[in-house]
Amino acid sequence: MSNNQQPYETLSYLALALDPVHVGTGGYRLGRVDMSIVREPGTNLPKIPGTSIAGACRTYAAMQVDGKFPHCAGQGQPRGSSRPGHCGESDCPLCVTFGFAKGESGSFQGLAQFSDARLVLFPVHSLAGPVWATCPGILNDFNLTEPILDDGMVRVAAGIKTQGKLNLGWLMLNARNDFSPDKSKLPGIPDEIRNRAVLVSDKFFSHVVNDNLEVRTSVSIDPTTGAAADGALFTYEALPRGTVLAFEITVSDPRYYRIRDKEPLQNNRQKAVTAVKNGLRYFEALGVGGMSSRGMGRLRILGLQQAGGQQ
Repeated sequence: MSNNQQPYETLSYLALALDPVHVGTGGYRLGRVDMSIVREPGTNLPKIPGTSIAGACRTYAAMQVDGKFPHCAGQGQPRGSSRPGHCGESDCPLCVTFGFAKGESGSFQGLAQFSDARLVLFPVHSLAGPVWATCPGILNDFNLTEPILDDGMVRVAAGIKTQGKLNLGWLMLNARNDFSPDKSKLPGIPDEIRNRAVLVSDKFFSHVVNDNLEVRTSVSIDPTTGAAADGALFTYEALPRGTVLAFEITVSDPRYYRIRDKEPLQNNRQKAVTAVKNGLRYFEALGVGGMSSRGMGRLRILGLQQAGGQQ
């Protein structure tokens, strides 16, 4: 079956953090920091939820279509509300691609489904300079099978000079210079990152990541004095600049859906794909997540090979 006949198209992307990225869990928590970031429950690894990517993507895509911002970008509003909501039209590239609710057409889940952005390469300080850590479990997702490592061993790429030992933050491990990530399976990643990649065991990877997250301290300013407000000091985590993440977007074929008995986007899936790509282009300037006014959030989306061999 050709790609054009498939009921969906998968868009795969790598993303490079140009700034620290903070996607918080909401509220304050007792622990290492006041405001922690979202993590996978099983591995305790940080991630960017698909909902965060989808929401920002929709907003940025709406900014580029005349007459669609902000009502087709935000939440749907109840019928009769004074605030405009989603138009819900079958030819609206935003409502059909990202979904709509509470409109004249009822609701529609949208053609685009966003996965969470997961860690691929994580920057860590070492005595040999900056390195980017990964693990066999992650590489298996890219069909880059690597042998299971001893817990005390790390394999390093050719760009890292070691004397048989390499520290990752506070952790010192035995090093072996025989790691070479396949460039064809990880396209778009700069050579200066790929050539400084290190492979640690799945067991150690979460410790390496969580012990080397960026932690910042901020304070609210009292406008009457211009000084720090009493008791307003807080700390928060962020994925550091240089982190590489991977995520996928699945775009369904509109020919299998109807909106008020009409064919969405005139059965043209490419319109939905274009809306998604238009939104992703703005991540490099406008970012994702919180603390954007504090220099956080910008992501450069690197083009991975898509299903069907299209770019």
